[in-house]
Amino acid sequence: MPKYIDVAFPAAVRRTFTYHTTPELEEEIEAGKRVWVPFRNYYAIGVIVNAHDKKPEFNTKSLRKILDSQSILSEELLKLTKWVSRFYYSSWGETIQAALPAGLNFVSKKNLKVEKVSEGEDFTKEEMEVLTELQQKKTSLKEAKKRWQGTSLNKVFHQLLKKKRIEIWEEPDLKVTVATEREWSWADDKHAASALEFIRSDEVNSSHKWVLALQRLTEIGLPKRQSVLGDEEILTPYTLKKLQDEKWIQYKEVEKNNSLGDTLHYNPDSIKTLNSDQQAAFQAVNKSLQKREFANYLLYGITGSGKTEVYIHALQEAIEKGKGGIVLVPEIALTPQTVSRFYRIFGDEIAVLHSRMTSRERLHAWKDLESGKKKIAIGPRSAVFAPVNNLGLIILDEEHDSSYKQMDPSPRYHARETAIMRANINNAVVVMGSATPSMQSLHMAAKGKCTMLELPERHANATLPNVEVLDLKEYKSAMRGELTVALYQAIEEALEKDEQIILLYNRRGFANYLQCEGCGHIPQSPDCSVSLTYHKQKNLLLCHYSGYSRRADTHCEMCGSAHLKVQGSGTQKVEAELEELFPEAVSIRFDRDSTSRKGEHERILSTFGEHKADILIGTQLVAKGLDFPNVTVVGVVNADTELAFPSFQSTERMYQLLSQVAGRSGRGKKPGTVYIQTRQPGNPAIQYAKKHDHKGFSREEMGFRKPLDYPPYSRLIRFVIKSSKDHQARRGAELLRMIAENVVPDMPILGPSPAAISWMNKKYIWEVLLKVDPEKGATYIEALVDKIMEIYEDQSKGQISGVRVNINVDAIQ
Repeated sequence: MPKYIDVAFPAAVRRTFTYHTTPELEEEIEAGKRVWVPFRNYYAIGVIVNAHDKKPEFNTKSLRKILDSQSILSEELLKLTKWVSRFYYSSWGETIQAALPAGLNFVSKKNLKVEKVSEGEDFTKEEMEVLTELQQKKTSLKEAKKRWQGTSLNKVFHQLLKKKRIEIWEEPDLKVTVATEREWSWADDKHAASALEFIRSDEVNSSHKWVLALQRLTEIGLPKRQSVLGDEEILTPYTLKKLQDEKWIQYKEVEKNNSLGDTLHYNPDSIKTLNSDQQAAFQAVNKSLQKREFANYLLYGITGSGKTEVYIHALQEAIEKGKGGIVLVPEIALTPQTVSRFYRIFGDEIAVLHSRMTSRERLHAWKDLESGKKKIAIGPRSAVFAPVNNLGLIILDEEHDSSYKQMDPSPRYHARETAIMRANINNAVVVMGSATPSMQSLHMAAKGKCTMLELPERHANATLPNVEVLDLKEYKSAMRGELTVALYQAIEEALEKDEQIILLYNRRGFANYLQCEGCGHIPQSPDCSVSLTYHKQKNLLLCHYSGYSRRADTHCEMCGSAHLKVQGSGTQKVEAELEELFPEAVSIRFDRDSTSRKGEHERILSTFGEHKADILIGTQLVAKGLDFPNVTVVGVVNADTELAFPSFQSTERMYQLLSQVAGRSGRGKKPGTVYIQTRQPGNPAIQYAKKHDHKGFSREEMGFRKPLDYPPYSRLIRFVIKSSKDHQARRGAELLRMIAENVVPDMPILGPSPAAISWMNKKYIWEVLLKVDPEKGATYIEALVDKIMEIYEDQSKGQISGVRVNINVDAIQ
């Protein structure tokens, strides 16, 4: 039996902590279980990541309690989370925390514990008052601090904490439990035959409701769940309770079925026949599935080419072979449509995982996958950690999307690289799909690290839409609000034909900002170096970075003038203009503001899909994977918004966004047209999007990046230095640059420089970027950053204070 355990905590400290076990707990020790152990000045929850007999050179503390009867993390997921923590330079505990759902992770409360006061112990009257109160009532640390703050006992309380007479215990927050329901069965010595015999006997009044209920139970049979019996009019809470009291039936609590079937349609026979291009792509993937070996594919298919049908056929093959699958989608907004298409074929084999679900729903889905009850997980990037049994296939739809990269908090992982590593661990197959593959994936294909499969034609003989580029400089006197006359007329014609329209404007809110006409002042966030966005519907000024908000100003905060002008525009303003321009049409907005409430994604998409709305106006959410055959006009209100952000990827992002939104048009039998409004009609991204020429764009973009050594020709490691004092952040950045130059003299380094948003959440932000050889793996990255940070910690002591350094590996935007 193991004598020692290594435990990971959800803290930024990149190490594990060793404890010794006790004889009574040795048999329960297993990697992947949560434990209760002394940590610093309290008892904390951690996860066992290793059990062994190697005695450390230092004195160890004892394990106090094991919190799980079985491991909550498999050996495979422990291996994956360890790799993520090394490659993306986070702590192992932080990575485990990100992988687990609420109810199974480290979410906890710090409660206070007081041992019984022994006779003869010398306590003051004030100390006894505090100890007695804590003994009588379970109290959290937070509650106790609030209870005695500002009182004469506050100092006494903190002294008792310091003396360890009051202990702090981190206890699991067990509020999140799986939903249960009653399952009714015959009582121990009863069954349907004895019930019928009783009903037919002379002494029974067959008109009594409970007897009628007993009769009905003999007909439908037991056991049955409460959710099923609830449809029976005679089986009321009264009649069931009466039958229980009469010792005919009994119940036990069981987990509720987490079925999507109440809202989605299951019809496995509706699976579509693949065309020749789709069949060729499927056969390549299937060959790897047959071999049960790791393989990585890039499915490059133009918009509307039927990539999803290839995914479905590949997933069906994996399931038939007894394997499980994960389907990753880039945004929560895409999940409802994706789930409905997969549910039609796979039914209740599917579990959905995303952040808009309640904690209970996510926990239920996790347990269904972990137990093998469900075999397919669908969700955004965090679903890459789903506990799918016998994993055989991972699908990464719209693999180019930036939302696959976790930015904050740590771990700052990329779902694409993590999916590839997980497939490698499991000898599984990865299929990365996109109409506009990322430069990284195209480079992988060129280097032989993945196999490219192509779908060059739209499915079912649909044609690519015609793209019209409208130069806003030439339409200054021919505008209808934010729309050029050409786009306005196209919308008018589509509405006359009872067709639908999608408008993209990648800017939320009603306007960019308010500006004083007297002094020119623009209200700024008190927490960030950005202007506040005006949201008309709620009359708010909002910072989209820190979350700060306030009522819209009525007077200038600088000069007091009442003349404040709304400048710029956003989705809310375009929506308001559409109502004036097309009063007979129904417009609906699709952005983060309109979808903040649970279920709004599904409601909006369903409304538009059922043609209860004519125009869908939204941010980049409308560009991602939506499939509405009746949409014939797509308009990009202002294509230049993507170029405003200072990033080497701006042009790529702009091209991808334009190509993706263009692909929403003409997906059915009706031809489509796309109108792109811009002040930069000659921009390569716009010109290549007009021609639907991704290969041409990629060649030009790669040619731009290669001499500058930007990804995919390097891997960026960004050191983000934050401090409440600008000079301290700058000094920290300068020191990091100097150390990096000494550690790796030949490595290209950028900075130090202020971040694009140089002040956020009351912190000044500076950056240093390293361009690392992309062939270097986790071992090299971990060793390099370890060395730089070790020297930085040593040299900054006593010189630089109040500075925090965050590390972002694969720092793409």
